[in-house]
Amino acid sequence: MSDENKAEEILTRIADIVIKYDEESIDAACKEAFDAGIDPNDVILYGLARGMQRVGILYDGQEYGIPEVLLCADVLNRGMNILKPHVKGSANSMNCKIVIGTVEGDIHSIGKNIVKLMLEVGGFEVVDLGEDVTPDHFVTELKKNSGDIVALSTMMTTTLMSMKKIIDEVNQNFTEILFLVGGASVTRDTADKLGADGFAVNATEAVEEAKKMALTITREQHL
Repeated sequence: MSDENKAEEILTRIADIVIKYDEESIDAACKEAFDAGIDPNDVILYGLARGMQRVGILYDGQEYGIPEVLLCADVLNRGMNILKPHVKGSANSMNCKIVIGTVEGDIHSIGKNIVKLMLEVGGFEVVDLGEDVTPDHFVTELKKNSGDIVALSTMMTTTLMSMKKIIDEVNQNFTEILFLVGGASVTRDTADKLGADGFAVNATEAVEEAKKMALTITREQHL
């Protein structure tokens, strides 16, 4: 087996361990990945996070309930604790703070939590406001701790107006905040109509889009 195939086999197995909430196996699998020379970032993104993304699909399809999701999250967190000391770069190496939350009226958290995890791995400082977050809560947090990007998630079309209200209210109070939106009910056309600066269909794209937005912020700061 080639090194590339071996790496893929290990990453797939780690994803499966998360999906099967096999907490007893995650330590050994992460150690095997480390010993095989796989980048810890890749283990997180293409092993742990990939598994959790599949868990989100199983939950949305009602094959998994809250208890199973929580068990999977325990495995994810255990793996993260093993790998984080070996992750390249440092917290906020992008020199950019993102305030993230699921919008008011929506209590879905799995997708948002995966995006948060991957943003942190990508070098962003992330403040997570949780789920069912009101416009006032976003404004209060930004006034208290500042921020460069507001990341909004919603799974339901019925809460798209909540997303719009947050963007409008933040814009009324701040002039230099950028908005990154996503979720099952959000399309690029919707994002444009909402007045968002960035849009992503999944967690991987969210990181790439956030990095582009962070570069825009950095360029404007030096003008």
